[in-house]
Amino acid sequence: EEDRDWRGGGGNAGYNVTCSSDDDRYRTCAWNASNGRPVLIEQLSRAACIEGRTWGYDRREGLWVDRGCRGRFGTR
Repeated sequence: EEDRDWRGGGGNAGYNVTCSSDDDRYRTCAWNASNGRPVLIEQLSRAACIEGRTWGYDRREGLWVDRGCRGRFGTR
């Protein structure tokens, strides 16, 4: 689920993606690689979103979440 908010300034400052691990399952979400690596902006789940454990980014796979992590990811 891609969301653009241009109030954040120039370029792709407002680019963010919400990615959800439904039923605690591993899931990948589309991430536009031209924005660089994603960072967790906001954790939306009770389950912890920990980079490298319950979420991460791989250039081939894209943005991924696991073990119930649901978060909004954006650019630095």
